[in-house]
Amino acid sequence: MKKHALICKLLYKLDNRHSRTNMMDMLKYLQFREDQDQLAPAVGWDRWIDRGLGKHYRAISKSLEQLAGDHTNQDEVLLRMMVMSPHPDLMKQLPPSRRRRALHQMTQAMMENYFTSQDMSVPEYSYVIHDPKQENGEQRLHSHVVFPATTPDIDGRRHYNLRRKQMVHFHQERDRTITQVLSRYLGHEQVIELDRNLLTAAEKREREKSMAIPNDIYDLNQWFDMS
Repeated sequence: MKKHALICKLLYKLDNRHSRTNMMDMLKYLQFREDQDQLAPAVGWDRWIDRGLGKHYRAISKSLEQLAGDHTNQDEVLLRMMVMSPHPDLMKQLPPSRRRRALHQMTQAMMENYFTSQDMSVPEYSYVIHDPKQENGEQRLHSHVVFPATTPDIDGRRHYNLRRKQMVHFHQERDRTITQVLSRYLGHEQVIELDRNLLTAAEKREREKSMAIPNDIYDLNQWFDMS
């Protein structure tokens, strides 16, 4: 599908004392950030989907610190984050009751697709789904995935790169992932038609500029470095 069908923004933070001190606050923010229909703290306690990293901000922080200390962490990265945000015009094609499920599947499939396509084990990760209020009233479901800078390997841990050189393949897997998941719900022919009719970034430049990344990522940008 077109590159703006699914936004996948990558961020990272280098490992140092200051980052470790502030990481728990950042993870706590992700856990308890209010959704449009749910207020903190009720929204947060069971929010993390644990895929090996932890199901609470304290456990996740502890896991990331331990993994960052492994000798294979060549880039000295404390954590990485991927923000996944499918285009609202595509999500509108799904019944409201199925949109979160579809985003869960996209999030997990993106992690699986990218790392296995690189002949690597999928790293431990945890993620949350946010459904923030938008000024224009449009739903903007998105997920935040946190994961370490190394992956499990038969001999322990393995370093991987996620830089400009890897972005072409990363974006290919992004496009494959949203096509794969939406096709389960809508059928492949309808997905092809939706992709054909999805306005290009140029045609929707001003609208997409304000909608491409969920509104809460701007707060996180002050803490993260950019991949």
